[in-house]
Amino acid sequence: MQDKTILLLNRVVHRFFRELDNRTSQKLNENITGQNMMVIGYLAHSSEPVYQKDLEEHFSIRRSTVSKVLRLMEEKGMIERRAVSADARLKQILLMQRGREIHQTSSKIFHDLTRKMYEGISEQEKEALCQILEKMEKNLCGKEPFGFFDACD
Repeated sequence: MQDKTILLLNRVVHRFFRELDNRTSQKLNENITGQNMMVIGYLAHSSEPVYQKDLEEHFSIRRSTVSKVLRLMEEKGMIERRAVSADARLKQILLMQRGREIHQTSSKIFHDLTRKMYEGISEQEKEALCQILEKMEKNLCGKEPFGFFDACD
């Protein structure tokens, strides 16, 4: 038996990212995935060095998934992984010029889609939705959520 709320959340997220992927890929004439854009956005907004473990924790995804995404992004010239002198096992993830170009293009598309998605929704409704989703996340992971963006902005 499906829960209507879960089904709707899933559909909204998939539709949003499918449209973001399509528009960004069209604009750049290159297949760019939502995962690529999320990693690029995280790197672009981070003021601290970023390592694979940071991405695993932030996005709640498995190490093998992050490794695969990063390998493909590195092959496409979006990022570079550099060994850290203090610990050869650690590799800092750096955003390359291609990644910055993708971020610039996808950011505008992301904001346009976000505006479209929130049409007819009041600030109070957005705030209530954020609070509910944060409670759900806390219930599932047992800790306070941390945000990539302030989700209620």
